[in-house]
Amino acid sequence: MRVLVFGATGRTGTAVLDQAVKAGHIVTAFVRDPKRLINSPSGISIATGDIYKPETIDAAMLPGFDAIIVVVGADPLKPSTVVTDSARAIVAAAAKAGIPRYLGITGTAEMPRKTILGHLSSLMLRLTPVRHAARDHDQAFKIVINSGLDWTLAGCPWIKDGDTLGAYRTSLVFPGGMRTIHPGDIAHFLVSELAAHRYPNSVVGIWY
Repeated sequence: MRVLVFGATGRTGTAVLDQAVKAGHIVTAFVRDPKRLINSPSGISIATGDIYKPETIDAAMLPGFDAIIVVVGADPLKPSTVVTDSARAIVAAAAKAGIPRYLGITGTAEMPRKTILGHLSSLMLRLTPVRHAARDHDQAFKIVINSGLDWTLAGCPWIKDGDTLGAYRTSLVFPGGMRTIHPGDIAHFLVSELAAHRYPNSVVGIWY
């Protein structure tokens, strides 16, 4: 598949590039500074631009793609709207370009909760130092689900550094509690979902 990746130089983004190439997809990375992709897998195309410059996103999408993968992130301890701003700009450009699928990441706070522990965990998340990231993901989530695109989001708990294990739990409901996932396994889920298309218009929780 032809795939355009946003957030390609981050922890999860670099893993997405690597795994998507290995899976045989035709991959383009959207970046502000191409020099940050110096160690990326061979065969990747590069589109230089900025999510705050819509014309660069439009230009990047001109070749046509089957899907976009958005793994843009920010420091969860600092106020930021970069996830929301990225979702707004990318969704608008994808709709204009006729790109049908949007795969990305969100937090577990955006998942359905059916237990008291699940509700309490989501409430506490918004009261902790990572509340800034939760709010940013909340707004981005609203944009994506109302986009009219065929979307799938990985519901991520604490993204912890570690090796790609290739094995993790998935759930459509957040049960609560402290859970973790490594960047490489987020990439594993997103890249595998490209072909499998198991979860259209769903948030899928992934954790160990």
